[in-house]
Amino acid sequence: MRAERELNGDLPLSPLKRFTYLVRNLRRNMAGLPRSMPFRPFCRGRVEKSDGTPSPTRFLGQVFIREELPRLLPTAEIRVLDVGCGTGRMSDLLERAGYRGTYVGVDIDDRFARDGGGTGAFARRFVHGDAHDLTEADSFDLVFSNSALEHIPNDRRLLAKLDELVAPGGMQVHIVPSGWGLPLYLWHGYRQYPLSRIGLLFPGEGTRVYGLGGLASFGVHLAFISLGEILLRMDLRRRIPATYRAFLNAAFKIDRVFSTPPGMYVVCRRSLGDAKQCDEMNDR
Repeated sequence: MRAERELNGDLPLSPLKRFTYLVRNLRRNMAGLPRSMPFRPFCRGRVEKSDGTPSPTRFLGQVFIREELPRLLPTAEIRVLDVGCGTGRMSDLLERAGYRGTYVGVDIDDRFARDGGGTGAFARRFVHGDAHDLTEADSFDLVFSNSALEHIPNDRRLLAKLDELVAPGGMQVHIVPSGWGLPLYLWHGYRQYPLSRIGLLFPGEGTRVYGLGGLASFGVHLAFISLGEILLRMDLRRRIPATYRAFLNAAFKIDRVFSTPPGMYVVCRRSLGDAKQCDEMNDR
């Protein structure tokens, strides 16, 4: 887990560096398999025409927020911290799930949509800067990140910071590329997250891990996005959107039987100081 040995796939890499990135991450991801922790498969929902042509895990992540998150964190007025918030659309997803309250998005790049969205259930605020340097007087009921931790050089240091910002009874939710996902995301960020690494970063009780998708949607992503778009530069989703959605919906049905390998994991961790609620979550 030494950050100095990791290559940043977000930067331009020579062919040799790309090969080194793939080999190094493959070795680390495979080395963690014997020490894997269990995960819960998650594959629900149907992609409609109005949804566009999302990637399998992006779509399932949205369904997770809408349907599963309220079971773990009851809908109410909450304080949200979104790390690597991008445009801030997470506040819209939370509103559709039934939440309201205050939303703070932090990102090193300023792409935040200040006009907001939804019906104004959240008072939104953007912090332009590094999450390591975040200073907030209040704690948060939900600390969230979506495909952000893999872009952090020292993810362990950031998570230690985030632990301090979670209110009693609150939780962290992080969506990260799985250790299986190297052929899907290729040179994306510093790393992927095998279950062994998740176990080291989120030790002890109160942590629950979900796997988004499975074997069939993994194959759809690999064919349409990794090979078709990233390597061959063919935007197949835009050329044949109806066919793509049909493949994806069929894949989701197959994933319910063959849930490995998931493309991404959702890591849910209760506040470290709330042992009672940790036990309740694990008993559900």
